[in-house]
Amino acid sequence: MQEISIFGNGCDEVVLLGDIFDLWRVRPEKAIRDSVCLLKSLYDMDLRIRYVVGNHDHHLVVLNQEGEFMERMARGDLYPVYVPSLRWRQIINGLEIEMFYPTYKTRCCHRTFLCTHGHHLGGVQAISMQVMGGLRRLSGEELLPADLEMMMTYAYESIYRSAYIGEMVNLENCLWNFSGLLQWIMAGVFKRYSFISVERQYEAILGFLRDHNLGRVDCFIYGDTHQAGIYQRKGGPLAMNAGSFMRESKKSSCLKTSDTYLIINEEGLALRQLGQMTPLYLCELS
Repeated sequence: MQEISIFGNGCDEVVLLGDIFDLWRVRPEKAIRDSVCLLKSLYDMDLRIRYVVGNHDHHLVVLNQEGEFMERMARGDLYPVYVPSLRWRQIINGLEIEMFYPTYKTRCCHRTFLCTHGHHLGGVQAISMQVMGGLRRLSGEELLPADLEMMMTYAYESIYRSAYIGEMVNLENCLWNFSGLLQWIMAGVFKRYSFISVERQYEAILGFLRDHNLGRVDCFIYGDTHQAGIYQRKGGPLAMNAGSFMRESKKSSCLKTSDTYLIINEEGLALRQLGQMTPLYLCELS
């Protein structure tokens, strides 16, 4: 809130890039209760809140889709529907939040900005898609963006559901820690993805824009890996990872730059770090 008051310069909208609610391995009541303070603070500043759902809070997408299905079922409309882009209003503790998935597009200074969480760009999803791709080739069918959503929903919902069994979560944690498997995965498989640079994800970003038919985009903004950075190729969009404004533990953090966020206004686009007067990066847009 202090950063907005000092550097916001008339800011009237805030875009949250997902994972504000951590619905993985934590009961949803606690996850939402722990996050309401942030949303209420933003709401009290008269800021329009745009919430782009990520992978840790993906169950919100499932809830929206199930609600839409229940409405269609009541009408007798029982044909399968795939909606590549979702937008809905969610009431959370009396606060009305505008929700988006998987992207939110906006304009500023005659530029088009596309905001997304970024979990479509790689990581575990890439393994899932290799499996799905093999199955599709066996059946002679084409691999579609909808397949990725189905695979992610299958994986994310299983993690979400396990949070309801607290004893099981505790047992799993004990087994993982005892075996050392968790540390091996975090240090190996996930570490290579979690802290990947924007430059190394640029091809995946271009592929995401093509697969979702998103048209011309001047600036692609995401934050899934928490690794703040910027990269652009000639003729392509400016790609920026906003990082994470959560305080990272120095003992466990492998981030080059932590505690970061973006401010976009008529003066330009600034990548800032909490508590620092000078931005890490400043790009004039006018």
